Amino acid sequence: MFGFFVLALPGLMAAGGLAGMVWAVVRMRRLKAAWRSGIEAPGRCLRLYAKTVTRRDGAHRSSSTTLHHVYEFTTAEGEVRRFEEAGGSATVIEGDTVVVRYPAGRPDRATALPPGDVRTRVGMGLLLGFLAVFVVACVGFGAFYLGVFKPVKEKVTERVREVPRMTAPADPVGPADPWEGVPEGFPTDLPGPPPGFP
Repeated sequence: MFGFFVLALPGLMAAGGLAGMVWAVVRMRRLKAAWRSGIEAPGRCLRLYAKTVTRRDGAHRSSSTTLHHVYEFTTAEGEVRRFEEAGGSATVIEGDTVVVRYPAGRPDRATALPPGDVRTRVGMGLLLGFLAVFVVACVGFGAFYLGVFKPVKEKVTERVREVPRMTAPADPVGPADPWEGVPEGFPTDLPGPPPGFP
């Protein structure tokens, strides 16, 4: 049962890391599909806001801020669409005009990021690298547990079982009467004062 819990936690963490890697790859593929589709529409930034995430680790505190934009555009079919996107340019503010790109028939996958955006590619690459190291570490921990820790634990358990159990010695049977053998009265054979004592 202990082994199950020791392997379940890194297993779940590795699964989360793999899910993050899949999300990053899917996101990058969707961006590339929007960039290569050739379908462009004029859009407008409706709102710009920053989202700050603060992490605390004891006395240390770190925070990261991500810009979020809300865009509105009209598709080729005349449908007005809105979408929110993280990581856009800090120079785009409310009311600015932008070029929106989306794959054919999928205006729900629109992006205002310019084609080949270096920050997006580098960010995705760093995220994929971090998640790959994270997954390898989780799998490595599981392999270390199964290959090293579990066999050592089994050997120690086996050795402990081999050691003969020491039993407590039986209580010696004492006298029925606890006062048996104890002299009664005041002792009379006490030595007297030394000779020449005043």
